[in-house]
Amino acid sequence: MKSYVVFLIQNILFGTYSIIEWFSVRDKMQAKLLLLGIFIYLSYVLAMAIIHKKKQAVITTAISFIFYFSFQSLFYYLFF
Repeated sequence: MKSYVVFLIQNILFGTYSIIEWFSVRDKMQAKLLLLGIFIYLSYVLAMAIIHKKKQAVITTAISFIFYFSFQSLFYYLFF
């Protein structure tokens, strides 16, 4: 159950990343990658604070990251 809660919270965090990236249209790619790294690290720290297991926190963060951005690109492909 903790993993599911972390998964949902991380998807909310990645949603805020998408909004922030949308506002920073003129930023360079390095700044966007740095921002993505910060959000991934923040998601991992959040998972560690809730789950208390490193391996499960890494796996949950990776699955959440892949899930969110694959469905985001699928959404853009279908509707835009």
